[in-house]
Amino acid sequence: MNKNGPKVSVLLSVHNHENYVGPAIESVLRQTYQDWELIIIDDCSQDRSPDVARQYKDERIQFYRLEENKGAILTFNELLKKASGEYIASLDSDDIWYDNKLEEQIAYLEQHKEIAACFSWAEFIDEEGALYSATKKVCDCDIRIFMHENRTQAQCLRYFFDNDNYFCRSSVVLRSDVIDEIGGFDPRFRVLHDYEYWVRLIQKHPVYLFQKPLLWYRRVSVDNNSLSAVNIKNVTRVLNEHQMIVYTMIKEMDQQIFCDAFKDLLKKEVTNDTRLLCEKYFVLLHWTMLGTVNNRQVALRFFHEFMDEGVIETLQKDYQYSWQDYYKEMEKTWQLYPLDFYQDYRELSERAVHTEHANQALLQENESYRKEVRRLIREIQGMSQTISWKITQPLRAAKRVVSGIRH
Repeated sequence: MNKNGPKVSVLLSVHNHENYVGPAIESVLRQTYQDWELIIIDDCSQDRSPDVARQYKDERIQFYRLEENKGAILTFNELLKKASGEYIASLDSDDIWYDNKLEEQIAYLEQHKEIAACFSWAEFIDEEGALYSATKKVCDCDIRIFMHENRTQAQCLRYFFDNDNYFCRSSVVLRSDVIDEIGGFDPRFRVLHDYEYWVRLIQKHPVYLFQKPLLWYRRVSVDNNSLSAVNIKNVTRVLNEHQMIVYTMIKEMDQQIFCDAFKDLLKKEVTNDTRLLCEKYFVLLHWTMLGTVNNRQVALRFFHEFMDEGVIETLQKDYQYSWQDYYKEMEKTWQLYPLDFYQDYRELSERAVHTEHANQALLQENESYRKEVRRLIREIQGMSQTISWKITQPLRAAKRVVSGIRH
């Protein structure tokens, strides 16, 4: 990667986003930080996306069009090859940056050389660009998914192990030398490539998450053939990719980070490499993921790859774990819920999010009424202390008497 270019290389891949790519490009042009290049690759769009992108005549913009569709992963890796900046920023073609995004993130990375990358929260918008929180429209996922606290490397990887990814790709700014070290996206992961990449990154370096949104993240309706749809193919793909990522994460995790991340699950003090292998095996036996019950496939794979005579001896001596215990694990099956479970889970999640949004709106409305009541009470109390109020008190009393007679 050539480092003699502008400070920041902004990478944008587009595929059939004629309605959204324009606002995405304009959000780069509006940045308060202007030392950037914008590299756009159109991944063989069948709509007017290339025409829209070509309309922007700025010397800092490079536009390329692929004659055949390569997919998001390979297209992004092509973008990386063309980047020349000291920093790399990613922007999906349907998302929109805040004007100050690059300025804040570059300033932070310049001041914190130990941080390899920084992310931010994001606000969710719909097809028309309206905020989900403002329209009260039900989004098909939790709009707080990116709203997390900062975590250490160990804490981050433990969260990934127990849950899933919570970083937004359009929010990231990375140091290009870190990308030289860890490489680009892995095309083996069609759906969870972001998740796998962040795991690989955080295994080696700390990252920072801005505790505020710096972009609008667009969530559009999906059809049943998209990678976001809940169908048997996508569910199976996600489960397979997820277990591969977790296996590699535990396998490659160094001792200190592993012990910090899983200190509550350790059976013994990790004093050597053999103990470390044993503890990793037991942690993988403990792992569960959405839709599975104690998915032991990754643990059994780990056992077959690393359990030599020395490790077996340590398991038997230090952990009282025998071959019979292992055979029992081999008898247990990898249990999947039926597809209906995932569909019901998604529907119930949508309802829960909608209900929480409605509750929050009612709480805010209730609080506004309370504030108005308190204001009126203070106003009445102030009026009751004035001279004119006291002087006219007999007149008000007489008016009440007269009003009573008329009724």
